[in-house]
Amino acid sequence: MQTKTYLAPTKLEALLKIREEHGADAVILSERTVQKGKLFGKKPMVEIVVGIKGAEPEPTPAPKVEPKGIDEYDPTQTRLRKLEREMQEIRALVQTMHAYITNGATPASESSAIETPLIAATVDEHPLLRPLLQAGVEQEIAQELLRRVPRIPQNAAIDALKRTLIARLPIGGVLPRESRHRQVAVLVGPTGVGKTTTIAKLAAIHALDYNRKVALLSLDTYRIGAIQQLRTYAELMKMPLHIATNTEEVEEGLELFSDYDLVLVDTIGRGQRDEAHLQSMREALQPVKGTVYLALSATADTATLLDAARRFALFEPDAIILTKLDEAARLGNCVNLALRSEQPLAYFTTGQRVPEDICNADAQMLACRVLSEVLECHAKHPRLTQGQLL
Repeated sequence: MQTKTYLAPTKLEALLKIREEHGADAVILSERTVQKGKLFGKKPMVEIVVGIKGAEPEPTPAPKVEPKGIDEYDPTQTRLRKLEREMQEIRALVQTMHAYITNGATPASESSAIETPLIAATVDEHPLLRPLLQAGVEQEIAQELLRRVPRIPQNAAIDALKRTLIARLPIGGVLPRESRHRQVAVLVGPTGVGKTTTIAKLAAIHALDYNRKVALLSLDTYRIGAIQQLRTYAELMKMPLHIATNTEEVEEGLELFSDYDLVLVDTIGRGQRDEAHLQSMREALQPVKGTVYLALSATADTATLLDAARRFALFEPDAIILTKLDEAARLGNCVNLALRSEQPLAYFTTGQRVPEDICNADAQMLACRVLSEVLECHAKHPRLTQGQLL
C-alpha cells in the first residue's frame, strides 16, 4: 500500500481531492491541522495522509462508494444518495402494489428483495394500527391515517405516517407581530387550563419582544375576585389592567384602551357544563370584536376535549391553544381534537415560565411526540427507531 499526503484549507476540500483521485481505494490513515506559510503569514491547513490500495499511482474514476467520512462534509452527495435510496423503495413499492392488484399476492421473484409484505390486506391488519390506538388516537382517525400509509418496509413506514399526520394537522391563527389597527384577543375555556398564564405569556412576548403597546382586560362576571394573578403580571410588566363585570364595563375598558396596539381579554373559567355562566359571559363579550382563542388542556382525554370544544362553540373561536403539553402522558387525544375540530391549532404551552413556555403550534412537533409514543408501543420492531422521526 502506498501513502500520499493531501493539504487543503478545509477537510472537505481535502476529502474531495482524495475522492476525485482514488475513490474507495483510499484509506485515511491520519489527519491533523498544520501551519503553513511565512512567520507572519501562517495559515492553518488540513493535512490528511491516505493509504492507496494497489501500486497504480494514476487517478482512477470515482466509484459509487465514497471514502469514509465524506458524508459528514459533503451534504449534497448525502442528499443524492438518500434520494437514490428513496427511489429504490418507491420502485419496489410500485412493483409490489402492481403484483398485489393483479395477482393478490407478492410475486415470488420480488420476495427476496423485500423483507416484509408492503401492503396490508386491510387497514385493520396494518402493523401500526394498534400502536396508534395505544397512543390515544381514535380508531376511526387511526384507520383514516393508515389508509394513506402503505405497508412499505418498516424502516420507512413510520416516516410515511409522520408525513401524512403533519399534512393533516390544521395549524394557524397566531397573532401577527404588528397591525395597522388595534387588535383584540380573547381567551375562553374551561377552568384550570391555564388561560391567565397564557395571557401573560402573550402579553410579555408582544410587549417585550415585538415592542407593542399592550393592555389587559379581565372579565369577572361573578365578582369572585380571582384576578390577583393577572394583576400581579400586569404590575410586573407595567401594563394597564381593567376589570369588567358586565357588558357596559367591557365597553368602557375597550374605549379606555382605544390607542393600544393589542388588548388581551382574560375570562374567568367555570365548568364547561355551567351553561348559565357561559351564556352570561357570552353576553358580556358582545362588544368585543377580535380573535377568540379556545384554551384546552392537553392532559384531558379525548371525550373531555371534544365536549369542551362543543360547549364553547357558542363563542365562535377562531383557533385553539393547547396548554400543558409538558404534563400530558400522551398526545393522541390532541390529534383527535385537531382532526375533529373546525379550528386550527394556534399555540402550544409547555410550562409555567412567562414568557418562555409558549410557542406557535407546530405540526411536526406534535406528530413527532405522538410517533414517539407509537414507537414505544411498537418497541418489539427494532427497525422503527427514533432516527426515523428526524
